[in-house]
Amino acid sequence: MVEEDPIFRKHDRYKASSYSSYNFKMPSRYDTCFWLWFCQAALWDRTLVDELRPTISSLRILDVGCATGRLLEALAEAGASELFGTDLAPRILEVAREKLSETEAKVELQTADAEDSLPWPSEFFDAVTLTGVLHHFFRPRDALSEIRRVLRPSGRLLITDPCFFPPIRQVLNLALRVAPHDGDYRFYSQRGAVELLERTNFHCLGARRVGLWGYLITAAKPDASRDTA
Repeated sequence: MVEEDPIFRKHDRYKASSYSSYNFKMPSRYDTCFWLWFCQAALWDRTLVDELRPTISSLRILDVGCATGRLLEALAEAGASELFGTDLAPRILEVAREKLSETEAKVELQTADAEDSLPWPSEFFDAVTLTGVLHHFFRPRDALSEIRRVLRPSGRLLITDPCFFPPIRQVLNLALRVAPHDGDYRFYSQRGAVELLERTNFHCLGARRVGLWGYLITAAKPDASRDTA
């Protein structure tokens, strides 16, 4: 039974907008959405897969905001064997379940609000991915702190997100303060995203542009045991 009116622990209008769009409007049209093509989402997916490929078969990977499971499907095709996904909208996860039902990888999908809590134990994942999700977070530090909790020490967080040049980014962010669009809250520059990660106690390993309209940031959860060794 699909929950129509979820109760969020910390409600905000961006989350309500995101839920409404991705639970009702997007499930049947997400994979053909103009913005996925415009932002070169397929290139983002290939880039993330290449980053994880050397050890992909041994990694336990979580995709936060997995939507229809596009990236999870690419990871499974590349040899990942233990995959997890979560999204705010249960109906879009139904599409992901159908898409991933025939993959040979073990796939677990759960509805969750990353800004509140993720339904897995601490230090459970080797890698977490955020593909086109960072700009949806109204409370990004809460979400990143929760992601940090479920990552093992030295585990990696890989983020791809749109990167619009100024003043386009500033104009978009100003417009979103007036009216959220599909749950979009704030677009970050590459440098701004790195600074956000560092404020949430991640160690940035690298940042670079991907295609015309995106960036990839790779960060790690510090290993406290190494620091004290």
